[in-house]
Amino acid sequence: MTAKAVKAAKTVCSDKTAKAKAPAAKKTAGKNRKIKAAILGFGGMGHCHASQYAEQPDVELVALCDIDPKKLELDNITINIGNSGKTDVNSLHKYLCYEELIKNEPDLAYIDICLPTDLHCEYAIRAMKDGFNVICEKPMALNSKDADRMIQVSKETGKSLMIAQCLRFDESFNAIKKAYDSGKYGKLLRLDMRRLGGCPGGWFRDVARSGGALMDLHLHDIDFVIFMLGMPESVVCHGVKVMSGGFDDSISYYNYPDGGPLVSSEGSWARHKFSVNVAAVFEKATLEIGPDGLTVYQLDKPVKTIPAKGKNMYFNEIAYFAKCVKAGKKPVISNPESTRDTIRMIELEIKSAEAHGKTVKVK
Repeated sequence: MTAKAVKAAKTVCSDKTAKAKAPAAKKTAGKNRKIKAAILGFGGMGHCHASQYAEQPDVELVALCDIDPKKLELDNITINIGNSGKTDVNSLHKYLCYEELIKNEPDLAYIDICLPTDLHCEYAIRAMKDGFNVICEKPMALNSKDADRMIQVSKETGKSLMIAQCLRFDESFNAIKKAYDSGKYGKLLRLDMRRLGGCPGGWFRDVARSGGALMDLHLHDIDFVIFMLGMPESVVCHGVKVMSGGFDDSISYYNYPDGGPLVSSEGSWARHKFSVNVAAVFEKATLEIGPDGLTVYQLDKPVKTIPAKGKNMYFNEIAYFAKCVKAGKKPVISNPESTRDTIRMIELEIKSAEAHGKTVKVK
């Protein structure tokens, strides 16, 4: 959204705010009372987040906000991973700008920000200064300087800030992390991450707004690498610029000292079909994530497929943040300092790719 578009949205909102009266919620007392949340930005990920609130134990979604009134009428939408899931949009209050949202919903416990990436920093800071906790879609911001600003405001206001790095809340990815942490299959020798798909439309195709595939798509996997292994000693990235003006097809290698695992990650917006593949090669087993879910391969043993048992990662991240807010605790699993480090790593990968694959040290 450009500055001109933001200004226009405010004008529209002041004249004809879209607000639908929601049915009164049943009041409950004490620990059973649900806190309230609103979604700011009702595009693809906004719809995805909204569809995960119906069964939340600690939070109730009460409002939606987007500058496009047509989006507010859609109960589902198609995104790169399929259908977003349905939301009962008719039961929610609807607003066309942030100002009207906070004016009419002062008792929100938090705001769920699903705006385009170039607006994450601005609106996370505004919301925290206005007295609301914030869960914000990834990437945290377009650069680490803005991420630092967000962290500083969180500290100054005392408001919780969490970035929705969904892989940290995915059952299959966490099975690999648990295997690494426990040493169940011996030492981790190799980790290969691949996330490939076609280029989304609209603002994603402007690197100044989305950061390109490195910042928007590949970021998922490097975030998980850092979450599991910590920051590497150095990085090498090779990439090509295809459609956004940024690196939209790339492969990166991460150097971990003292005999650490071989780690690589490939990301692309230049493929015809979305796919995610992970291979974690341990001394005694290889764990893979692919079309069949999570599988465990061990020499001379039948391949085991481990089905997911719980809720999906989007449900889990919202449930975790709501539980933290309700308890008055800051999030630990996806704390903002750690997600700021992910943005730093993407910046280093861009630096390496710009230098045609030069090794860049991580300081």
